[in-house]
Amino acid sequence: MGSEWIVILLLLFLSGFFSASETAFTSLSLLQIQKLKRTHPKVGLLLERLKSHPDTYLTTILIGNNLVNIATSALVTEYTLQTFGDRLLGVSTGIVTLVVLIFGEVAPKRLAIAHNEGICVGTVRLVHGLSYLLKPLIYFIGAASFLIARLTGPAKGHALTLEGLFHVVDLAKDTGILDTEKTRMMKSILRFSEIPVRAIMTHRTEVFRLPAEMTLQEALPRILHEGYSRVPLYRHEPEHIVGILLTKEAVTHYLQGKTDLPLSFLMRPAVFVSVHTNLYKLLSLLREKDTNLAIVLDEYGGLAGVVSYEDVLEEIVGEMYDEDEERKEEPIQKLPDGSFRIQGDTLLYALNDTLNIEIPLSRETQTVAGLVTELAGNIPQEGERISTPWGDFQVESLRRKRVRTVLFFPGRPEP
Repeated sequence: MGSEWIVILLLLFLSGFFSASETAFTSLSLLQIQKLKRTHPKVGLLLERLKSHPDTYLTTILIGNNLVNIATSALVTEYTLQTFGDRLLGVSTGIVTLVVLIFGEVAPKRLAIAHNEGICVGTVRLVHGLSYLLKPLIYFIGAASFLIARLTGPAKGHALTLEGLFHVVDLAKDTGILDTEKTRMMKSILRFSEIPVRAIMTHRTEVFRLPAEMTLQEALPRILHEGYSRVPLYRHEPEHIVGILLTKEAVTHYLQGKTDLPLSFLMRPAVFVSVHTNLYKLLSLLREKDTNLAIVLDEYGGLAGVVSYEDVLEEIVGEMYDEDEERKEEPIQKLPDGSFRIQGDTLLYALNDTLNIEIPLSRETQTVAGLVTELAGNIPQEGERISTPWGDFQVESLRRKRVRTVLFFPGRPEP
């Protein structure tokens, strides 16, 4: 009698061992494996190899777990029949099922989730060694399951997508790992290869530029008044940018008395990019050319605007201001009536993230102003209201025939 209970307890322990090993292995992340490779090099390398082909390892665990659970039930049943006959067979079956469930499944798996690294370090070699002993059985089970799986059609891929990464970031926010600002920054970085330069550039109608033939005497007061550190220079017509002037160099030569020096003498080569260049390529180009400003050209080679290093950084960290610079209004402001005042240059993905809506993005339409103009079919007028599946947009103000601010009323419009 005593030996039978010792065997039953041993089998119950093995059931918990296999359950904990399975959960610890499957819950182990790639980052944890890299950590184990530094702290336990041999075990870490073994886990990394098994993670890339987990079928054999997990099949070994499942075989072991099922064998010990069946053996436990069989021994308890035999002991009950020998001692009490079949009168208490149903009771003993219920008790052993509950005990196996608690001590062989639920408790070990909870423990494994909390201590998966330590459990993997302690069990991986033993389970891996057991897989060699069970190799013929594992091979047979694997072949049978493969044939059954083929009958249901080819397996679907599970490649990690950008949308999947966004869900991971949202999950980190929901669990308190990331706050709202860090979440926004992470998403902005992930979108770098999707956002075109045209979405963040300063439009050509707002670009401060000077003729290259102008002298320092004529230009410096205007440059200092505008406060820019770099100024595009043009020849013949304002659309024909030929170079960049650094304000600090202009001031230096002016203080040296070279007031009649033409700006072209100090001009540096300009870096040109397309309106469709994404921010990742732009950032790489600015670093490669060791410059902070690029001239943006449209598909016809005409001036579309300018974009700076600061514009790219602001896409990550938000607006940055100098000590004497006037702060801009928040891009999305909630109003007392439940509507939102939105700046026209607000990117659509930022609107989607903030208001939890799904306005589709396109190559040509990246901002709220562009969306409203596209939906209107022409240059909209102040007060014009446009209904969409996501809510109503009402043009609040225009600037140089461009949408400056809109009011957004969420919700599907009434039929």
